[in-house]
Amino acid sequence: MSADLYRRLFRLACQRELGSVLSSTLELVLRETGAERGFLVTLNEQGGLDVRAAQNLDGDEVGASPELRPSRTVVREAIKRKRTYALGDDGAGRDAASVAALEIRSAVAVPIVVAAEVAAVVYVDSSRAGAFDAQTVRSLEALGVPLGDVVQNAAQLTSLRRQNRALAERLAGESPILGDSRPMRQVLLEAERVASTDVPVLVRGETGTGKELLAKYLHEQSPRRGKPFVAVNCAALPGELIESELFGHTAGAFTGATTKRAGRFAKADGGTLFLDEVGELSPGAQTRFLRVLETGEIQRVGDDRTHKVDVRIVAATHRDLLAPDSGFRSDLFYRLAVVTLELPPLRARGEDIALLAEAFVTESAARFGSAVRGLNAAALAALAGHAWPGNVRELRNAIQRATIFARGTLIGPADLGPAFSGGQVAPAAEVADGVPETLEDLQVAKREASLRVERGFAARFLERTRGNVAEAARLAGLSRPAFYDLLSRVELDPAEFRPS
Repeated sequence: MSADLYRRLFRLACQRELGSVLSSTLELVLRETGAERGFLVTLNEQGGLDVRAAQNLDGDEVGASPELRPSRTVVREAIKRKRTYALGDDGAGRDAASVAALEIRSAVAVPIVVAAEVAAVVYVDSSRAGAFDAQTVRSLEALGVPLGDVVQNAAQLTSLRRQNRALAERLAGESPILGDSRPMRQVLLEAERVASTDVPVLVRGETGTGKELLAKYLHEQSPRRGKPFVAVNCAALPGELIESELFGHTAGAFTGATTKRAGRFAKADGGTLFLDEVGELSPGAQTRFLRVLETGEIQRVGDDRTHKVDVRIVAATHRDLLAPDSGFRSDLFYRLAVVTLELPPLRARGEDIALLAEAFVTESAARFGSAVRGLNAAALAALAGHAWPGNVRELRNAIQRATIFARGTLIGPADLGPAFSGGQVAPAAEVADGVPETLEDLQVAKREASLRVERGFAARFLERTRGNVAEAARLAGLSRPAFYDLLSRVELDPAEFRPS
């Protein structure tokens, strides 16, 4: 292989997007062979052939009309043999209908093999007889292995990015609640049932359990999605301002009120108003609030008129609002708590800790530009044994800190801090012992660490589903073929997880 070809392969390996890699792979083979046309073909799940890229020698895209397609006979021969196939090998192929119809005189198909299976085929052809000599065919065959590595790396990175995007959407958008434990499944089931109604909902739970996230989930699952979601932390507003903040005020209603202002109820009109720590409302605000729930009307501070609002109320508290010393009106409580959703503390949903931790690692690594990709087994065990008085918020903070201070690509107990490592912090000398000494050693260590993380990721879902690959793929957010690719890469057999 020439030095120039090595340089082009290296540049190709530096590309990150699968689509770009496939297109550049085809261009490289076209340049190497001088072929008139080239196609990059992949197999779909039904066993059919999909053309992913098509070019001529000038780099122009080849049209998609039937007469400009590759010879399926030549492509399928390369797939069947799992090696480079040239038209005329063994006297075969020249009588194929596709070869005759397309007036092909020379053709070569190079299979790109990943994990012992053909992932794609690079096909080139020419209307000239003898366009590809034996040396060209051997050179193409030599390209098959490095091209397989390049395509595999790009496919893995594309898959990881897709997973990260899906995870980010789950964390911040359509489905912000993460949890597969029985208590969380029950809460989400109840939330889905009540979301389509307009009845007020009271969310109860300890500090840090994610009450606002559940309120957002209710909003996004309701017919009001797309309309305003307005959140108010009642505990953060002074008693003398809370009524103005919620209901608005007129100019001159009180000292400093120089202009008319719309309140949070008006801003949430048509959508959802979330009142966090609703138990902190002042007596006057409670009275006004009760009237809104009864009549659907608000009255600005300093105004004699009322205004209709269409707002769905979701409130939250960590207190017992019916306790004698709560200071909360019982009639308002019963208006608010038409439906009550109880968010479990993190210590009651231990099987969700690893799932949440992994999600927060991905989130934090992207936010801080960190190379951290996961947690080792000792760190996961330390998290599982923690009491979590601060619940999910405490876990997120712990992972953010560990992502910033982690010494490697995997978070260990010492990275999490003294609360998780028994007060022990790894000495610098101990850390240095595991540092690769050369760039080659670093690449090897990174590949091994990546495989360990991927293997643990796949094993976790196979354990949960007792070896059911379809269900494991669904829980992991992957298609079945992608999950099978993962299992092949990390050498895991689903049968090992099935009951004997």
